[in-house]
Amino acid sequence: MANVFAILTAIVLAAAAFIASKNKAKYEEEISARQNEESLLAKAEARFEDLSKQYESTSATRKSTDESVAALTETEADHQKKNGALETALSTKQTEAEANAKKISTIEEGLAEIGNIEELVDKIKQTQQELAQLQDDISSNEARLADLTSEKTRTEGVIAQYKRVDGNYASKTSFFTSTSISSIFPAYGFVTLPIGNTGGVISGSPLNVVRDGAVVAKLRVSSVEAGRAAAEVVPDSLAEGTVLMVGDRVVPGSNDK
Repeated sequence: MANVFAILTAIVLAAAAFIASKNKAKYEEEISARQNEESLLAKAEARFEDLSKQYESTSATRKSTDESVAALTETEADHQKKNGALETALSTKQTEAEANAKKISTIEEGLAEIGNIEELVDKIKQTQQELAQLQDDISSNEARLADLTSEKTRTEGVIAQYKRVDGNYASKTSFFTSTSISSIFPAYGFVTLPIGNTGGVISGSPLNVVRDGAVVAKLRVSSVEAGRAAAEVVPDSLAEGTVLMVGDRVVPGSNDK
């Protein structure tokens, strides 16, 4: 009896092992298939993303192209309108030219009846050419005069600017619009500015420190370089309870006592 149970047990175990082996192989096949499907899905998603980008790029290009076409269509319509006007004007001029040609022909026939007048015609033509040359000379001189006038105006502006700058230097008046304090040295009683003589700061000129629309201190430029300057704080000019700060607005002051 024990042998029978042992045999049955062995058969059951063998069957279980067989089934497990089958299930494992099936499971591995399913895993492999799933991995393959995931790989295909990833490729499809990447392809979809790439196509989406291409679609967006194509849409943007299409929009730009449509705008360009609309602009070109409008330009073409404008040109057609202008061409129509030009054609009308040309037709009018041709009609006038034909009428003038008929008048000239009539005049020439009348002159032929008068007799030999070729010399007079030559003189008239020569006079007309001389008049045309004189008109060209006048136009050229007028253009040259306009250029000279423009150059004179520009030169006068430059001279006026130099005179203003010279006047500022002579009166020791800085001519910048506005700047701000870049650093402060309270122990030495001076501040520095981020602009120099190329920006309109003049050595020895007075400056005002303005805060909330009021002058809170006065400065006197002590040294100037191309891109920076130093200014001393005028004694007793600092408003009571006021401490100068970096960033305070600085404007040119007046030399009036």
